Amino acid sequence: MQYVLNISVLNISMTILIKSVIVTYMEFYIAQVATGRENSFIENINNKTPELTLKHKFIYLTRELFIRHQGKIIKEQQPVFPSYIIVQSESAIDNDTLLALKQMPEFYHFLNSNTDITPLSGTDLALIKHFMGLGPKIGSSLVRFDENDRIVVIEGPLKGIEGSIIKVDKRKQRAKIRVEFAGTAHTMDLSFEDIERKG
Repeated sequence: MQYVLNISVLNISMTILIKSVIVTYMEFYIAQVATGRENSFIENINNKTPELTLKHKFIYLTRELFIRHQGKIIKEQQPVFPSYIIVQSESAIDNDTLLALKQMPEFYHFLNSNTDITPLSGTDLALIKHFMGLGPKIGSSLVRFDENDRIVVIEGPLKGIEGSIIKVDKRKQRAKIRVEFAGTAHTMDLSFEDIERKG
């Protein structure tokens, strides 16, 4: 009986180890598509080449912004990185995948190029994982302001990247950040909610 129990524990440990290895070897690539056609690109993949979704996961990251319209504040979804689609895969991008994507009218190329398809690494990978950890639709951050009127992030997409904040607009409830990604400087606004103002 003790022998069987040990085997079961060993099997569970091996399962955990195998799952850990799969996660460790997950690669992330960037496909560049026509700006404003990101959702159409993913819909075409799902409808025309569903077999690709069995090999790769295609992710389009958006962020929630507060927009003042006719005296009312509404929430609007905008891209985090316009024209960039994250391709999550357990393997390298093969020729069959590349040929299938080239049939999509929205598709331009992979980064760095279609002849040099390179997985994300270093700070690029860390940044994408930061945003991906928040889900495909990135919401607002919860913040407060200290006695010197400096923003203090409690939770949300701004947490951990406070050093990237270059401007804060308390009235519009937005923080502008500048990040380096794929060799290019990107600026974007992220919404926040002031917990003291909410109270």
